[in-house]
Amino acid sequence: MIFKTSTSAKPYIVVLITIWYIFRMDTINSETIDGYFSALPRKAPADWEYLPDIGLYMDQLVTYLERQLELFTKAAGGSLITPSMINNYAKSKIVPRAEGKKYGKEHVALLLTVFTLKRVLSVQDMGSLVGKIGTASEVEEFYGRFRRGMEYSARETASLVGTALAEASDDDKHLDAKTLRDLALDLAVDASIRSYAAETLLAFANPGEAASDKEVKIKAKKEKAVSKKGKKASA
Repeated sequence: MIFKTSTSAKPYIVVLITIWYIFRMDTINSETIDGYFSALPRKAPADWEYLPDIGLYMDQLVTYLERQLELFTKAAGGSLITPSMINNYAKSKIVPRAEGKKYGKEHVALLLTVFTLKRVLSVQDMGSLVGKIGTASEVEEFYGRFRRGMEYSARETASLVGTALAEASDDDKHLDAKTLRDLALDLAVDASIRSYAAETLLAFANPGEAASDKEVKIKAKKEKAVSKKGKKASA
């Protein structure tokens, strides 16, 4: 394999962005790609102390989040953040509701985390991960860990991709499409395994929620089956 996964644990969201970027390539100079990934560590959201400490209205909040997560917005190829998404996360109790139509520092930190991780975690898992954070100090600690993970993952991914591309490129520093796709496959497999590991850990950390969700799904299937029988009987 071109890409050899490190044994050290790392977040996998940066890996997904890497995959998106590679799949857009055909034949390209390896130095161009290396320059892109070398800049990844600088793309992490702002430190806690630099987050806005005044309340933001919804339109201001969306604009701020989009600027902070520009890397992910570009990768998504469309609008990553909308007011309805934010309202739905509040209804699901993943993030607190606005205070007088304004969103404070804690809201911003949690939403930056949620919109970054939504690619790899379901709404239920997001609630298990974020929904139990209450106090401002807990939010600050959680956000700090999130940022450190982002920066570490970005540095590690940039290093691994740079090494792999240097070994695979020809004398003119060019790479063919197959080489890029092989590297993307290796990254995708790595991201998939880590995503599954995260889901499993959250299930162990919140066994009651997992059982409750399973019961809800079973109940919904039974109700659907009864409904179908009723329709057939009345036909």
